[in-house]
Amino acid sequence: MGKSKDFDVVVAGAGTAGMTAAYLLASKGLSVALVDRRRKEDIGDKICGDAIAAHHFTSTGLPHPTDKVVRAYVKGIKVYPRDMRYSISVATTEGGYVVDRHGWGQELLGYALEKGVELYSDSIVQDLVLEDGYAKGVKIFNRSLKESMTLNGKIIVDATGYSSILIRKAPEAWGIEKDILDRDVINAYREVVKLKKRFDDVDYVHLHFISEYAPTGYVWLFPWDRDGYMLNIGNGVMPHRDIPKPHLLMERYIREVFPDLLRDREIIKKGTWNIPNRRPRHVFVGNGFAAVGDSAIMIDPATAEGIGYGLYGAYLLSKYIPEALEAGDYSQDMLWKYQHAYMTSPYGLRQARLDVFRHLMQAYSDADYEFVIKHGILTGKDVSKARDEDDIINSFDKALRVLKSVVHGKLSIIKDLDYTLKVMKTVKSLYLNYPESKDGIKEWSMKVDGIFAELRNRFRPYVPPGLMERTNKAFQTTG
Repeated sequence: MGKSKDFDVVVAGAGTAGMTAAYLLASKGLSVALVDRRRKEDIGDKICGDAIAAHHFTSTGLPHPTDKVVRAYVKGIKVYPRDMRYSISVATTEGGYVVDRHGWGQELLGYALEKGVELYSDSIVQDLVLEDGYAKGVKIFNRSLKESMTLNGKIIVDATGYSSILIRKAPEAWGIEKDILDRDVINAYREVVKLKKRFDDVDYVHLHFISEYAPTGYVWLFPWDRDGYMLNIGNGVMPHRDIPKPHLLMERYIREVFPDLLRDREIIKKGTWNIPNRRPRHVFVGNGFAAVGDSAIMIDPATAEGIGYGLYGAYLLSKYIPEALEAGDYSQDMLWKYQHAYMTSPYGLRQARLDVFRHLMQAYSDADYEFVIKHGILTGKDVSKARDEDDIINSFDKALRVLKSVVHGKLSIIKDLDYTLKVMKTVKSLYLNYPESKDGIKEWSMKVDGIFAELRNRFRPYVPPGLMERTNKAFQTTG
């Protein structure tokens, strides 16, 4: 039998959400174990877009990234259709950061260790220890020491990201959905590159909605230094039999859209990863158990930015776990307070609303995006308001946009947008009335699932015809 050690809380996964939760909980005097498969010096080195809005730190009171780990300071987002002569700008009140994820991760880890968090690095999570329907610990294997160990905890936190290792081992009685649809997943590819020519606009992160190279998603170009000679570039697509691998599409984009800028790039690092991209799991707590970050699916479905949502989840978790420990009650009913707080928070409401909007976005063709942006059917102001407000377009503006759509034979776009905004309002109401206990979750989930089933049927993902063939041909031609 291997060794064991007891803690108040065991956090599996030292990503942003996991490290933040561990840091905040230890700051409140709790004994916390933090487990990660990576070596200590590699923690934080994650493939990611690396961008995060500054308002997330204001919302949580967490320390902002220090200047030494900020690669670029940005004002907001620029969104482009296929023809990049047209765009909309979405500025944020506080701006944002593109960070060196490895450096920032090490910074977060330092905060956690200073507060007394006990790190178990280079350790694989093997199993969730269950007893009488309660999570009681985590079995791990340390690869460096070639040693098995059990970390016992009053509450176990799954922060293992997309893989959601512990959720998959949770008892069915907790009611946690373990699998999600392919349409709710992003396969992403990223490169950090050094350029020979300067990229001019380093004040914004850039999202290019161009289905030939990122069907159902987008291509991104983010500044990765303050002079414009390094970029974080990549794309994300849903898994689909007619969609090529994202790295192949990205290589085509580089050759066919930005050859002068990107063809002679020096690749500093690259890789692929999967992202869960939808509304939160309907249930992400159990007896002695809670999930946070990507494990709980905390993300902005319109942009797939998950760092800030995970930070907010960790912030809430650090509020409700101490309450449970003080009460000596680690039941699912007690931890439901955390679940309810997230689902009804501005973050949970925004996430649910934007998941509705995502279905419309995935159905748009290049011509649709170009029309919407070129003719001001949606403006940057509209996009900003759509995150939280119900009535984003006044009646006068709507009449003008309807007229433009009629003139250009695109009335269906206005009808689809109107339908989407109405569903966003309905979903917001449902999330505001999220059940205060598990007793009402089945009925609530059926209503939500029904709405999203209807959205999937109405808005089929758009994939350019012949995309697979053109991509295969492009690489056969070039070798």
